[in-house]
Amino acid sequence: MTSAHPLDDPITTALFGRQSDLAQVKGRVARYHPDVSVFYGHPRELADDDWHHLAALSAGSTVSMRDRRQPLPADWELLESFDLVQYSGENLDTTDSDGIGDVIELTAADVPEMTALVTLTRPGPFRPRTIEMGTYLGVRDDDGSLVAMAGERMRPDGWTEISGVCTAPSARGRGLASTLIRAVGAGIRAGGDQPFLHTTAGNPARKLYEALGFVLRSEVKLEILRTR
Repeated sequence: MTSAHPLDDPITTALFGRQSDLAQVKGRVARYHPDVSVFYGHPRELADDDWHHLAALSAGSTVSMRDRRQPLPADWELLESFDLVQYSGENLDTTDSDGIGDVIELTAADVPEMTALVTLTRPGPFRPRTIEMGTYLGVRDDDGSLVAMAGERMRPDGWTEISGVCTAPSARGRGLASTLIRAVGAGIRAGGDQPFLHTTAGNPARKLYEALGFVLRSEVKLEILRTR
């Protein structure tokens, strides 16, 4: 269930590989546990059985599909589509990641605050058990409130995705996102992986990622589907 390169299909590679403990699998398709993440892995070319297995795994909820090549079966419908870009972080500059006193590691006890920050800033999906996908780091303000965070999400072979990068409006302009991206990236490298990330094609934060050393690798079409 692997592609020529792990980043060609990081979701499927991770679900059938290093994050199989977080997966629900049926035949050739898989999904993260609903409390962990929203993403599904699937073959590039889907047979009838694969569509049936996706329907069974989704249990009436939505399904994410990456770079669909085939027409939808008659009993499926397209709800939304997103143009994403994937960045490789092999050149990410982590030189300023040492000695950052304000950065703390977040734990399951912090999930309510993390969820509130995600709701406020909308960096992407975050579920009650998303924190189990990897290390999450954050910054608290003087009053103790969580004002910025970033963490690890998909883990295909040799790579770990940086995700959940967000800063509260009251704390923007302080370079917290850059600080956290470097810190998470340094931790990924310390574990023997290289970082990568996804974002929407129109996200102004792309300029920040490129300034930090991320290099555009591919464009991705992500669709949200549902059975009729």
